[in-house]
Amino acid sequence: MRIPSEHFEEARAEIRRLGLHVDSERVEAEDVTLQYVDLDARLKNLRNEEAQYLSIMRRANTVKDTLEVSEKLSEVRGQIEERQAEFQALSKQVETVAISVSLRTEADARVLGLNWRPLYQLKVAMREGLNSLGNYAAAMAGFLFMLPAILLWLTTILLSAAAGWRILRWASRVFFGWPQSSIPAKPGA
Repeated sequence: MRIPSEHFEEARAEIRRLGLHVDSERVEAEDVTLQYVDLDARLKNLRNEEAQYLSIMRRANTVKDTLEVSEKLSEVRGQIEERQAEFQALSKQVETVAISVSLRTEADARVLGLNWRPLYQLKVAMREGLNSLGNYAAAMAGFLFMLPAILLWLTTILLSAAAGWRILRWASRVFFGWPQSSIPAKPGA
């Protein structure tokens, strides 16, 4: 099916909700920029060629020349129409997204009237376990790579707090005459 490109994610989410389980999903993009630019250039060249034939047709003196130029002009106009149709089709392709879906049913395995599928459940559990293990490894690797930056930020914050505390203590002694230490001296010292 083809849908407008701005509704791709919405349609994809709706399709995913329809299934009980999504085995695999693949998103591919095809860059048609080169084809688009190439077709545009070909169209411009053909239109220039058409203009040249029209100019030659105006200067044709004999019927034979007029017929020859007219034949060439018809060929060029046919090519312009073909390229224009290709260009419009490519423009529509750029504006829409093709989605293809493959569906299959799950086998019914009934044991004593229950839908019991131990191998399938084991396969799902193993896939989810491996997926979780991969997520854990990725998170730990990310944390290890971020650890130096975290330690630098922590050191900067602690050093700034210590410097701020010293400045605050100095300002309190100088401007307010507060004692150096708020800890009472020991008797007999």
